[in-house]
Amino acid sequence: MASKSETKSSDSLPGGEVPEVSILVVNYNGERFLPALLDSLAAIQHPTHEVVVVDNASGDGSLPLLAALPWVKVVRSSENRGFAGGNNLGLGHCAGKYVLLLNNDTVVPPDFLIPLCAYLNANPQVGVVQGKMLLPNYGGALDVCGSFLTALGFPYHYGYFKQDSPKYGHPFPIFSGKGACLLFRRGMIRDVGGFLFDESFFCYYEETDFCHRAWLAGQEVHFVPGPPIQHMMGGTAGGPQSGFVLRHYLRNMTFSLLSNLSFSSRLRIMPVFFAVLAASLAAAALKGNRISLSAHWGAITHAVSQYGNIRKRRAVVQGMRRRTDQEIFSKVLRTPRPEYFIKTFSGSLSSYEDETLP
Repeated sequence: MASKSETKSSDSLPGGEVPEVSILVVNYNGERFLPALLDSLAAIQHPTHEVVVVDNASGDGSLPLLAALPWVKVVRSSENRGFAGGNNLGLGHCAGKYVLLLNNDTVVPPDFLIPLCAYLNANPQVGVVQGKMLLPNYGGALDVCGSFLTALGFPYHYGYFKQDSPKYGHPFPIFSGKGACLLFRRGMIRDVGGFLFDESFFCYYEETDFCHRAWLAGQEVHFVPGPPIQHMMGGTAGGPQSGFVLRHYLRNMTFSLLSNLSFSSRLRIMPVFFAVLAASLAAAALKGNRISLSAHWGAITHAVSQYGNIRKRRAVVQGMRRRTDQEIFSKVLRTPRPEYFIKTFSGSLSSYEDETLP
């Protein structure tokens, strides 16, 4: 159910100029991060952009801070709608040709938008691009440089926790980008089912579901390196291993794959996917890891309870599909060596050596 909202400014820039880019930030109790982000946004070197901040009913000092900045368009939600619902709400207040999703716990360099916009302008077949991000809280390592789909159904997070190197210095197609810095064509929303994010996801994996639908609709998703932004990661929900993150991520991933994959792809991929889920569940039980146990079990039971909604989503996907799964897989299906998954589960992913892409 949509919540009531209010905004404090118009849909265009001073003088009536339509912005090329709408920068959309969802905030929930992010007072400690907003000053650094907003200071960096104030210094952006881009001639026509607007900044839209959706506040998800924060209880800290976020709203007074935002109210002091007349160049920020503030959209207030009466409830916490999560990353998914917050961005859906904010999208309706964006006037730009392109929309950039940006986390509230990021800091951007002045010229980071230039290569992202230039890439979309030069490549009409590309609907979504992700920029390069660094993780200052993890020694300046890379955040995900886009993710690939694997034969197991689980994503391969390329570049995650690695040190930057030339292999991450050129554009390439990816299955999905990360919503912390994701630029897309606003007009493509009508082609991907008529919605940006599935609000039932609340947060996590919603951007991957969106990118999957973009591929299905005939668009492409690319990683485009440029001046990297700083991403504190986990500023609102906690770090990547928190129970909140794991629970939503696994649940939403399962729902999305069952909804978006073709029938034949589900027959090939989902039995392996559920076998891995079951094995991880058993391992969590043996170790007495209640957080992991609950998250993995919840992903399985949620898929069963939501089967009716999965069927409804599949009907939407069939109506918008312009590519076969085989066409998509030929571009963005990459299954890493087994070592990748072992290191992921053991928390030593930084030591995995990514392959060099063509």
